[in-house]
Amino acid sequence: MQIFSFNRQLVSNLMLYWCLFFCLYIISLSVSAQALLEVKIEGADDQQQQNILAHLGPVPEASAQLNSYIAKARDKTQKALVALGYNNANINTKVQRELTPLRLLIQIESGPATHIRQMNIEVPGDASQDKDFQAFIQSMQTHKGQVLNHGRYEAWKSELQNYARSHGYLSGKWQQHELKVNSETQQADVYLAYDSGIRHKLGEVNFQGSDMTPELLSRLSPLTSGEYYQSSHLSALESALRRSGYFADVLVTPDLNAIEDYHVPVNVALTDAPGHSFKVGLGYVTDTGPRAQINWRTPRVNRYGHSQETTLRYSTVNPYASFLYQIPGDDPLTHSYQLKLGLEQNDFGDLSSTQKHAAVVSQSTAHKWIWAAQLRWLDEKWSLDGLDFQAGYLLPGLTLSRTRRQGPIRDPEEGFLQNYQIEATDKLLGSDGRLLRVSAFWKWLHRFGNHRLVLKGQAGINITGIDTVEDLAPSLRFFAGGDQSIRGFDYNSLGPTAEVQTSEGLQTKVVGGKMLAVGSAEYQYYLTPDWRMAIFTDAGNAFNRNNFNPVQSVGAGVHWLSPVGAVRLELAYGVSEDDPPWRVHISMGAEL
Repeated sequence: MQIFSFNRQLVSNLMLYWCLFFCLYIISLSVSAQALLEVKIEGADDQQQQNILAHLGPVPEASAQLNSYIAKARDKTQKALVALGYNNANINTKVQRELTPLRLLIQIESGPATHIRQMNIEVPGDASQDKDFQAFIQSMQTHKGQVLNHGRYEAWKSELQNYARSHGYLSGKWQQHELKVNSETQQADVYLAYDSGIRHKLGEVNFQGSDMTPELLSRLSPLTSGEYYQSSHLSALESALRRSGYFADVLVTPDLNAIEDYHVPVNVALTDAPGHSFKVGLGYVTDTGPRAQINWRTPRVNRYGHSQETTLRYSTVNPYASFLYQIPGDDPLTHSYQLKLGLEQNDFGDLSSTQKHAAVVSQSTAHKWIWAAQLRWLDEKWSLDGLDFQAGYLLPGLTLSRTRRQGPIRDPEEGFLQNYQIEATDKLLGSDGRLLRVSAFWKWLHRFGNHRLVLKGQAGINITGIDTVEDLAPSLRFFAGGDQSIRGFDYNSLGPTAEVQTSEGLQTKVVGGKMLAVGSAEYQYYLTPDWRMAIFTDAGNAFNRNNFNPVQSVGAGVHWLSPVGAVRLELAYGVSEDDPPWRVHISMGAEL
């Protein structure tokens, strides 16, 4: 037992000595890591000091290198000042060895700066007839009269050569690049002469790695063979191919080794996108309650670029299934033909509706507006207290929309959304009634500091030739109330009513109206970058002609700015009612 005790004590002492040694070693490293020399500069402005320190480089950590560092300090300081245009500076260096650490004192009298007297820039060759190139040269010549900076002079040479090469002057070469400095007069002359040669043009675009039809790939390309070559054209081609959604990877390169007759071929390496993608989501909004959704997308059904998207969503109020088949148009990025099929259920006021619809759509984008001309077929069945109804419509229509947004999608700083739709039909088209339906939606928002203002408006009108809406399908009528309409009221619970004889006697039921006018104003204040509070008021209603009875609500809420958009928790009261209703609203998603 005694031997065991002795050995344990020995081990303990060894561990103590090792810890002390390790601490002393760390302290010695810390001391040795302290700077051996301090550099102090007097008489220089911030720019001069930064350039001098950059030329001097880091102070050596080994004492054997100090003398060399100090000996070269004056020459390096002079080069640093000359680079900034100070060619006649007086520089004095001395070492203050009595200090710890040593101090290298650099005293400077920079003197007058050298100014650029002349900017002589010439570009013979095709560039001499290129207005854009000449404008670029004119912008460089505005530096005449400025203080000479050798770094900028080198940058001008690079900018001139890079501009030439990126704009198709691929055989250009320097004839002269010279900087002449007169240290007596403190003036400098710049001479740049770059022979641009013949401007090259775009050659054939060669696509590899995809079995998409050459005709479709050609329509996706914004390039035109024979136009002047520009590197920005290659970026535009890569961007267009990526935006198409057909490809997982795109690499666009000019083949500079295969130039013929000053035409540059372009090689495009493509990797097709995965054949199918699936998304599954769970969510909750007050209007429709909990919901589950699955989305199946095939970005390329065939080599002609057709695509499909199938969506199934279940909720207790509004379950639906939809199918979209899309065919690329003349410009696949801005024009497409679509076939839409859908089946859904929904509650409109006191009406329960089942809709089957199909549409053929031609959609295009022009001047940031999205235009959609469509022919829609709607077959709708609905019931009201055991009474069943059915109607069918063939609806030609036009939709026009535009979204302008600044800032991140999850929380835009500024934006304006507009959407307009018009549909019309007649019994001559096989519909169960005559109808002209016009609707519009607007949303505007603007942030200033921690404050944000959001304004919304909805309007609509149905012209049927008769005053009642009882023969009109519920999805074509107008209702109000809910998260996206007038908060404080249930989803689609507002609108004109009708007296209906039921098993419990005569009751008033919400059946919807021929017109709609709803507005909203909301003020938001940011508590943190990810949280904000809101106060709001909503007003309006669905109504029939000469019978507008607006309701109003007020409320407040808190919003969390999640990565996928704002999650909004809001409490609203219907203040216009004798017995004010109240409702908690939960919603989420992008605002524009």
